[in-house]
Parts: sequence; structure tokens; C-alpha cells
Amino acid sequence: MSFGLDQFWRTKLISELDVKDGQSILDVGCGTGKISYSIEKMIKYSHIYALDLTKEMYPFIPDSKVTFVVGSAMSLPFEDNSMDRVVSGFLTRNVPSLEKYISEVYRTLKPGGIFCNLDIFDPGSHFIAPLFRFYFYRIVPAIFDRMTRTDSYSYLARSVREFVSPLAFESMLDKYGFRNIKQFKRGGGSVFIHRAIK
Repeated sequence: MSFGLDQFWRTKLISELDVKDGQSILDVGCGTGKISYSIEKMIKYSHIYALDLTKEMYPFIPDSKVTFVVGSAMSLPFEDNSMDRVVSGFLTRNVPSLEKYISEVYRTLKPGGIFCNLDIFDPGSHFIAPLFRFYFYRIVPAIFDRMTRTDSYSYLARSVREFVSPLAFESMLDKYGFRNIKQFKRGGGSVFIHRAIK
């Protein structure tokens, strides 16, 4: 659906985490574990936790040191100031309360810890907006719902259409105390990576 660009977006996301050996890293809404396993390949000694509501999608990889945790982004099952890095990819459109999630990330991070988030946004007034909306809101649901025999892609399109703007997301990070907030725009303004420090 993204024509393979999502792997480049994840690479950029992970590079902005600036992970180092010995750190505790939390991947929230890990899904199939692409982010967690990519991080594991980069560093020798670390504690990587991959959290999701269900473990059905998560693959078993022999000898992996990634710890899978069943839990909710609304109530992260970790102590205050316990993580050096928190990352999420394509999660935030789906949480019941974005502000609650951001506050949980802030609580869990150590002072000086980094939070990076990747997600899809409506491109607003960007020149690609009409093309994006036609493709993402009409073509994608029509084709992929039929292929998968579900309404998953109709939900995906609706979640993007109803999501906050990149600027509003940044404002929430600021509201909850994050600093040095940066945005990285990809996909002609339809994908953003937000990076912030506690």
C-alpha cells in the first residue's frame, strides 16, 4: 500500500532514537515486531520490550532477546522513569486517548530519554493532498477491503481522516513536558516522525 516506503520510514524512525548498548527500550504497539527486531540487530546489549494488546501477530524468532509484553498503551506496565527510549510506529491513530498515551510515555521515560513516533496524517493543504485523499480514502479501502474480506482498510482510512494534525500532535508533546520537539516530514506530508526528549 505504501509502495515499500514504510521500511524507509521505519529506518529513519529508529535512527532518530539514537539507541546505545545497555539501554532499556520500549516499542509500544509493536505488531509484528519490525521495529523491535531492527533495533536488536543494531545493538549488542540492551533490554528491548515489545508491547501490544495481543501476541497473535508477534513472530517467534529463536535466540531473540526481545521480551514480548501483553499490555495497553493506556496503562504501560512499567515503572516511572524506567525506559531510556520509547518508540511507536503506526499506533497513535488507534489509541482511545492520545493525551493519555503521551502522558504514559512521559511517565515511563527516564529524564533525558527520547520518544519517537511514526504515523500517517492527512496532508492538509499540501499540494499532494487531493491525490492522497483520492488514493487513501477511496482506492485503498475499495481494493484492500475486498482482497482481505474485512473492513480493516476502511477503518484505516477513517482513522487518518479523523486524526489530529502533526502540529496538534507536537502541541500535545509540549503540553506534557517534552522538550526539543522535532518533526520529520515524509510521503509529501502524509507521514510524520515526531522526536521529543523528556
